[in-house]
Amino acid sequence: MRARGINYDTGFLPGEELSRKSFTPETVRHDMAVISRDLHCDAVRISGREPERLSIAARQAADVGLEVWFSPFPVDLPRDQLLPFFADCAARAEAVREAGADVVFVAGCEISAFCGGFLPGDTYGDRMRAMAAADMEWWSSLGPVQERLNDFLSQIAATVRTHFGGQITYASAPWEFADWGAFDLVGIDAYRAAYNADSFRAELRGHLAHGKPVAVT
Repeated sequence: MRARGINYDTGFLPGEELSRKSFTPETVRHDMAVISRDLHCDAVRISGREPERLSIAARQAADVGLEVWFSPFPVDLPRDQLLPFFADCAARAEAVREAGADVVFVAGCEISAFCGGFLPGDTYGDRMRAMAAADMEWWSSLGPVQERLNDFLSQIAATVRTHFGGQITYASAPWEFADWGAFDLVGIDAYRAAYNADSFRAELRGHLAHGKPVAVT
């Protein structure tokens, strides 16, 4: 499989910080037509924290023939609400898939940073600031974080598969070493920057060692 796509934000930051204030089906319909017709994409990753917005955008994307990457993006959602949140989103994604669309479920995005209980910090802003100020010793101490993350990812994957019959993946951050055993596709948020410009292609190819298709999410 090979897909060329783009990320479509339906709003992911919490509360009044919601990254997309205005959202209407008419606007989404127009946007999806542009993504398909003018940008020549055949897939779209639909991201956000509000399940109903994800459903609306997914249906609009399917209507213009796009492959839907249904990507719930919870930020600072309490831990006890995360699995029910993913279960709801998985059922919504399955409804779109059963209607005939090609759907991939993206089971979260960079959860160690955007959800509590992994990296130090009460909010995603606190965690981002801690990461920005971190030295190599701090980054080298994240082994237990990886273990907690992979344990939780396995729970998410099991929950999603109860409600969704298509392929699933996870949008992993560069510092996250996900265990891909529970997923069908390897998902990498591959940021190209000055520090990795020379090794970027080799880094991406390295993920083929997992023995599964690789997606730059």
